[in-house]
Amino acid sequence: MKSSTIILKSGLTALVMAATLAAPLSHAGGIAVIDSQKVLEESVPAKAFEKKSQKKYSPQINALKKLEEDIRDAVTKFERDAATMSESERTKKQLDVRRKQEDYQFQRRSLEQEIAQAQQAELQRLMPKLEQAVTSVAKSGNYDVIIEARAASYTKPGLDVTAKVIDKLNALTK
Repeated sequence: MKSSTIILKSGLTALVMAATLAAPLSHAGGIAVIDSQKVLEESVPAKAFEKKSQKKYSPQINALKKLEEDIRDAVTKFERDAATMSESERTKKQLDVRRKQEDYQFQRRSLEQEIAQAQQAELQRLMPKLEQAVTSVAKSGNYDVIIEARAASYTKPGLDVTAKVIDKLNALTK
């Protein structure tokens, strides 16, 4: 379940970074920073999307975990019993394991693609509100530029507007 959360959040993080870095840096007076990862972890829309995704994809994730366990068990059993098997039995068992591994890889790739598509759709839906939240915070705080916190080598305490962006995004998406 953790890997699906990471997959879901990484695409959202890239989107938030792109939105916050889009402002021009020339003639910057008031500068603020935003932690996009925190926005993705703590905003209401991000939490709702994560919860919805986990509920939707948990059966597939659990099926993949079960298949992975089956493969491990089959490999362990094969290694344990290989010496006592006939050549044809060993070949058959190896083929069975290979087929399960291929099935696992196919299902995993399919799930990753499905999650990526859902994530992209959510990003498209959320992007205007996110841009609006960042712009609103920039205007109300009289900031010329808001950049991703990870892009800054040093940030003076008090320049982080992440909480304000989260609050504004939450208000805009109600």
